[in-house]
Amino acid sequence: MLLFSNVPPIAFCFRLDQLTIYRGIGLETCVLFAREGANILMIDISGPALEKGKAKLLGLVPHANVDTFICDVSKESDVAAAVERLDSWGGVDVMFNNAGIMHADDDDAVNTPEKIWDLTMAINVKGVWFGSKHAVQSMRRHGKKKGSIINTASVVALVGSATPQLAYTASKGAVLAMTRELAIVHAKEGFRFNALCPAPLKLVDLILYAVPS
Repeated sequence: MLLFSNVPPIAFCFRLDQLTIYRGIGLETCVLFAREGANILMIDISGPALEKGKAKLLGLVPHANVDTFICDVSKESDVAAAVERLDSWGGVDVMFNNAGIMHADDDDAVNTPEKIWDLTMAINVKGVWFGSKHAVQSMRRHGKKKGSIINTASVVALVGSATPQLAYTASKGAVLAMTRELAIVHAKEGFRFNALCPAPLKLVDLILYAVPS
């Protein structure tokens, strides 16, 4: 999850469990924001992951202004506290709701355990809802006339998946649908909502697997 505030902007990242901030989309987004002069609040459920992410970011962008915050995005009180942390920075201008899990026990309609379904929805869907909710409230609280909330969905929200991962696919479909509605509801306030639908990112590995030498 990424957030921006006034000038310089603030970047805000939520990452959880297997999808940690110290690698992947979360870290790369922080690097790009830092290079543009953003003040960055990195957020994760794991303290050690945050420290690794911060160290990597500062190694790539030594002048970055970065802080960290431990948060479980499935708990609204955690998300509220994280967003309120930015009040002293002028509030939120851009949020990137990037938290998500794809559990190893996620399967098809017959074999996915209910507890895995509930866990996936709590993080992947409720986490995006809480992030969006408190970003909007921060923007209103600070009198923002424009803002941007970006939610990470997935290509499976559009086409489904050949590999059974029912809870994950359903959760990303929910993120996409939720983002569409939020975009309509909050457009009059100047708050934009967009969803990203990335496919697998390790393209070189996929190509080598599909077309062996």
